[in-house]
Amino acid sequence: MKKTLSIHLGRQLFIIEEDAYDRLQAYLKKLEASLSNESGSNEIVEDIEMRFAELVHQYLGDTRQVVTIADVEKAITSLGEPEEITEEPEQPKQQTQTNHENNGQKRMYRDVDNGVLGGLAAGIAAYLNIDPVIVRIIFIIFGFMGFGFPLYIILWIIVPGAKTPSERLQMRGKPVNIDTLKEEFEKTASRLKDDTINTVNRFKNNNEHITQQASKILRFIGKIIGVGFITGALIWLIIFTLIVSGIIDVIPMTGDQEFASLYEFLQLVSPVNKSFSLIWTGLLLVGFAGPLLSIAIGVRLLLGKVNRYFRLNFILLPAVIFVGIVLGVIGSINSARDYEVYSEVENQHLTIHASELKLEELPLMVNNRRIVSNGGIDFISVHNGQIMEHGIHIKYKESSDSLFHVSQVFSAHGIDRTAAQKRSMRIKQDLRVEGNKLLIDPYYSFPLTDGLRNQEIEIVIQVPDGKKLFINNQQVLINGKEYIGVMYANEPFEAYED
Repeated sequence: MKKTLSIHLGRQLFIIEEDAYDRLQAYLKKLEASLSNESGSNEIVEDIEMRFAELVHQYLGDTRQVVTIADVEKAITSLGEPEEITEEPEQPKQQTQTNHENNGQKRMYRDVDNGVLGGLAAGIAAYLNIDPVIVRIIFIIFGFMGFGFPLYIILWIIVPGAKTPSERLQMRGKPVNIDTLKEEFEKTASRLKDDTINTVNRFKNNNEHITQQASKILRFIGKIIGVGFITGALIWLIIFTLIVSGIIDVIPMTGDQEFASLYEFLQLVSPVNKSFSLIWTGLLLVGFAGPLLSIAIGVRLLLGKVNRYFRLNFILLPAVIFVGIVLGVIGSINSARDYEVYSEVENQHLTIHASELKLEELPLMVNNRRIVSNGGIDFISVHNGQIMEHGIHIKYKESSDSLFHVSQVFSAHGIDRTAAQKRSMRIKQDLRVEGNKLLIDPYYSFPLTDGLRNQEIEIVIQVPDGKKLFINNQQVLINGKEYIGVMYANEPFEAYED
């Protein structure tokens, strides 16, 4: 009975007899010592171990599991002894070729080193020992027949690439031994050296040419961008000038005028005071300095060089833009303060004694004719210096006595309570009582000089217990709760629990 060991050889697990293991170890140590001064010695030894493992695996077959001394000696004979290389360099080559000329196991691989795409054609040519051009022509012919490309892709996936020296040797049908592996490593190293030298030379020769071409391309792109900067800035300057001067009105309105200028619209948003002046000045500074800076950048890109006076624009114009932004921000903050205080003013209080109250929409009459709908843009409506709005808040709840009570409440915002109350009291809206009918105008107005400050109207209706309230001919139920909705012109009224 012989003692056995478990070892890893060529990334495979083997059970080997002790004397066979000793012989294998001695062989590998000799191999490492003989190749210690060779370039790529580690790669050669690793490839020899993998080839050794392949041979031993073949010798074992499917019936045996233990590697014997005979298997090791047979593999060593196939690969060659290290002494044959170091002591007598020429004879071993002939001896190996004579004794083992038929030991090369040819296998199909992709020649990734010499291939155009994936090395498939080069690998097939090496396997068949023909010119790769012939294989490529065949694939092209197959391509015109309709199955060349799918066939190429399938073979590319199936056929592995020759990555190691032993695989490249097997691809050409050469025996894998120490001599051939050493020769393959020397060829690979020489090819890599030549490729590196050629690449460096090409880089040195073409570097200046590439730099010049890249510089020309960048200058050309810069000029195109410069023309774009100048063109866009000039277009903006023309349009912006026409807008701020009031020649072109851009804000859609109805009533006395179809459109309002930007200046007029800012008067609605911001009161005519210091805040408005700051915002308007900041808008002008940014609106004119921005395109002028774009023109300066475009000229710099187009001409390449400019004088020192022109370069001052790159300092002054950004400073002007910054000042404009600061003024706009300060003005906007001050303008926002005009919304700090909210005030409500009760314009009138009506008391109605009736068993039922019918709330109806007061129709809009023009030249004694009722307007049932308005189409088109209705962003802001101005009539005779009054801003026209529509949408009246209707709130109804239970009354504390047997009478209907109707309150008309106006509200607006201001920088302080006095300003908010003045704006509230300047709101106008028509509210009438005719018998048991409460007629409400869905439109209301306020002076154009007050601007847009959340001016709103709320009609509060208190309904006695046991009496009825109709809104647009529809009875509403209260049940001890409060309801609120918004009445718009010629639209159904919907209320929700408050």
